[in-house]
Amino acid sequence: KQWYQRRVRGATNDRETIITASRDMGFLSGYESEVMLEAHCEAIRVVGEPFATDEPYDFVERAAYKRVARLLEVFAKHRITAPPEESYALNRKLSGAFLLCNKLNAVIPCKPLFDRVYEHKTVSK
Repeated sequence: KQWYQRRVRGATNDRETIITASRDMGFLSGYESEVMLEAHCEAIRVVGEPFATDEPYDFVERAAYKRVARLLEVFAKHRITAPPEESYALNRKLSGAFLLCNKLNAVIPCKPLFDRVYEHKTVSK
């Protein structure tokens, strides 16, 4: 549920909520520099973009993976704590999905698809 809330907050550009949720989930320690916080929030916003609207998302035009890749240097220099171990698999899957969608010139209505899957998962629990 926290990941979903963070994705929604990223899509709505709520910086303080992104930071608070990221600290609560262990992505941030609370002692990060402003440059690290800004890079972290930007990465969350970029990854949240496909889910911010019901409109189809153009993975080539938006080039999200390239924008996140530019932030990696900041993460390498300024990260204080490693992301939670359980997030690595999800990050790899998302990154692979973004790259694949880019290579396939995909234009996909991501938010309605995500919401349908999330609703199904919550109802079936």
